[in-house]
Amino acid sequence: MPELERMLSQLGRELDWPDTPDLSARVGARLVGPQSAPRRPKPLVAGFRRSLALALVLLLLLAAVAAAAIGPARDAVLEFLGLQGASVERRIELPNPPPERPLELGRRTTLQSAAERLPFKPLVPAVLGTPQSVYVRGGELSLTYLPRPGLPRARSTRLGLLVSEFRGDLDPNYIGKVVGPGAEAERLTVDGGRAIWLEGAPHFFFYRDQEGQVIEDELRLAQNVLLLERGDLLVRLEGAFGRERALQLAGSLR
Repeated sequence: MPELERMLSQLGRELDWPDTPDLSARVGARLVGPQSAPRRPKPLVAGFRRSLALALVLLLLLAAVAAAAIGPARDAVLEFLGLQGASVERRIELPNPPPERPLELGRRTTLQSAAERLPFKPLVPAVLGTPQSVYVRGGELSLTYLPRPGLPRARSTRLGLLVSEFRGDLDPNYIGKVVGPGAEAERLTVDGGRAIWLEGAPHFFFYRDQEGQVIEDELRLAQNVLLLERGDLLVRLEGAFGRERALQLAGSLR
């Protein structure tokens, strides 16, 4: 840290430190008895200057430590976006793509059973009607729709639409996304709630456990995604459709 060393050296030369006082007379007077000489008050100016100098040194050290800690992170993470239950990071480089494998969405069930089991009311895109399949894993609900006109087949899921829902207030860091410089990440407002639209390039999608650790076997590539908050819920729509179609689907959630 040459800049910090230079500033500290300059500060040391500019400070006017008082000479070390001779304490022998004071100590001897105290040993004799109560007739010892009264204590002389310390010069206020010198004390103030020493306090100011120490404060400046502390600020310089804190600034240097912060710069050292933030520098690498700033180089790695270009942008950070967050919602209740999800985070999105834009990075310079992405990890190697994981091998393709079938989706693991949990236990297959029905909408009625899911509504009885989950701590929230499931939302369904009204413009699409009843989903082909319903899955529950822990506190997460997944709805699947097969490809059809307006819902092209997505490479990431082989589905027309994958809807995921969970209580974002109960799992504030449940899912994460890492996008590269080629992907678009746009902040939106959908029905008064915060939302993020991701498109333009595949990105990584992963889950975190209750300790916040990434579950490695859940890392996979995802296609276009709309993340939105609906009350306490975090809803995720994934597919090969565009932004306007995603907003239409989100606006029909009932």
